[in-house]
Amino acid sequence: MKNKNYLIIDSSENNSDLYYKTGFFVPDPVLFIESKGKKTLILNDLEYERGKSESKAEEVLSYSACVKILRKKGVKNINILDIADLVLRQKRLKTIEVQKEFPVYFADGLRKRGYRVNVSKGSMFYPERLVKTDQEIKYLKKSLKKTVEAMDLAINVVAKSNIKNNRLYYKGAALTSERVKSYINGYLAGHEFTASHTIVAGGNDSWMPHNTGSGQLYAHRPIIIDIFPKSQATGYYGDMTRTVVKGKPSSELINMYNTVLEGQKLGLKMIKNGVKARSIHKSIVEIFKNRGFKTEEINGKMQGFIHSTGHGLGLDIHEPPRISLNNETLVNGNVVTVEPGLYYERLGGIRIEDSVLVTEKGCINLTRYKKEFIV
Repeated sequence: MKNKNYLIIDSSENNSDLYYKTGFFVPDPVLFIESKGKKTLILNDLEYERGKSESKAEEVLSYSACVKILRKKGVKNINILDIADLVLRQKRLKTIEVQKEFPVYFADGLRKRGYRVNVSKGSMFYPERLVKTDQEIKYLKKSLKKTVEAMDLAINVVAKSNIKNNRLYYKGAALTSERVKSYINGYLAGHEFTASHTIVAGGNDSWMPHNTGSGQLYAHRPIIIDIFPKSQATGYYGDMTRTVVKGKPSSELINMYNTVLEGQKLGLKMIKNGVKARSIHKSIVEIFKNRGFKTEEINGKMQGFIHSTGHGLGLDIHEPPRISLNNETLVNGNVVTVEPGLYYERLGGIRIEDSVLVTEKGCINLTRYKKEFIV
């Protein structure tokens, strides 16, 4: 890192590396350069004063001041690449490192100006993001606390609903996926959280893991509720899933739920510093197989345990390390989800998810909420 010169042209709303380094929320693309540990932000007049007072950058430059310099040099139709070129030349930087997502247009433009543009090999500029600081853990706990509160609200709505002709009704009206999602998202919005693509998937929708759900919710069938909001104040996510049934699920569904719960308990027990992610995932797959829940193609569709056991959580909803069939190793300070699931078209889906902090001898569950199938 000490020998690399980093360049980002993006907004911190979209770019977690940029926000991680600057602590500065900005909705429009800005220029960021880091060289020899010194962070520089180039901001327009709209953000300049706020950037000087709020950002963690050691240097904040004015975009309009750079434009004036270029105009004196005779440059016309000035764009963001011209500004980048000016500042990079002032800093005498000729080789820069960019992210995989860095626009080709910008990379080609810089190369034409004589710069050597290297693309970062990792999924993020700053792998230290994967080991959470005490402050980051506090932020994550706050996000998860609100996630739990939203989950409790949603499950209570399902629990208090009435059954008529196998359909769920709440306060005299049909209970739909959209209605439950509106309760969840509205609650979170009222506490300065953004909840996008919240999942309330019942019945036939529940067997597809990322189906957000739509329409009428039914009794006796599983309802997957997956909530993953982002704090507008800190940028850190919460993430949790519960699966519930209102009514009387079949014995097969109860067996499937208990099997997923057993798999999750094993995953939580195995997590600790130094453990291989693949060993956790393979152990859960083996439990499912031994309980009669295979992962295989059925009627031309992959069914069973068809996703990873978990993923990192932080400024992105999906970060490394992943708990799947990879070679990643969990280390102290990682925050990861543990969310095994089973999905069969004829039965529906079951998923249970907690977020945990990896420690030397185990993990600390940051998601404090009950796991009850029948409500």
